Amino acid sequence: MSRLEKYQYLFGPLPSRRMGLSLGVSPIPKKCCNYSCVYCQLGRTPKLEKEPRLYFPVEDILREVADYLASGVPFDVLTVVGEGEPTLYAGLGELLAGLKKLTDKPVAVITNGSLLTDPPVREALQQADIVMPSLDAYDEESFKKINRPWKSLRFEEIYEGLVRFSHEYKGQLWLEVMLVQGINDDEESLRKLKERLAGLRYDRLFINSPVRPPAESWVKEPPEAV
Repeated sequence: MSRLEKYQYLFGPLPSRRMGLSLGVSPIPKKCCNYSCVYCQLGRTPKLEKEPRLYFPVEDILREVADYLASGVPFDVLTVVGEGEPTLYAGLGELLAGLKKLTDKPVAVITNGSLLTDPPVREALQQADIVMPSLDAYDEESFKKINRPWKSLRFEEIYEGLVRFSHEYKGQLWLEVMLVQGINDDEESLRKLKERLAGLRYDRLFINSPVRPPAESWVKEPPEAV
C-alpha cells in the first residue's frame, strides 16, 4: 500500500478488485503479525507477535481520518488492514466505533482470522460492515507450511473460531483462499478446503494466487487448470 504523505495511519485510496476505491487505515506497525505467510508480499515477519497491544492511541488515528475526510477526496470503502494483522490492535473495537461515526461509507476489516478464537475480537468485529478473513489451510500440516504461525496457534482452534464468528456475524463475510502451487492446489487439498468451507456461513469467496512477489522465492502460482 502507498502511505499518504501527510498521514501516519492512512494509505491510498487504492483501487481494489474486491472493494472499489479503498482508503486503508493501519492501526499497527509494519509487519506486526502472528503469521509469516510464505506468499506475503511484505516479506517474512521478522518477529511474530503473540497478543493484541495498543500500538497507537485510538484518538490519533481517528483524528487523521477525520482530517482526510474533510478534504472531500472520494473513496468507496474504509478498510482497516495495515501491513500485518489488524486484530492485534487492542483498540480495534473503539476504533471501529469511531470510524462508523465519521463516515457513512462501508467499514471493512481484512484479517487472517487467527484471533477469532477470542470473544473480545469477535465482538469488536461486529461493528464492521465487511469482515474478510483468510482460510488457506485445511489441517495443521498445511497451516504450518503456508501460514507459518506463532508457535501456540493451532489450526483446529482457529477454524472453530472462524466457524463461530461466521454464524454470529451480522455483516458481510467475505472469505479469501490463497492457493500455492505444490501445497494446497492439488485435487485432494481442494476437496479438503471445500469441506472446511462447507462449515462456514459467508457471502462471498475469493480464490487468490500469489501474483505479487512473495516472501519465499519458491512460491509459485498454481497451473491455470486448477
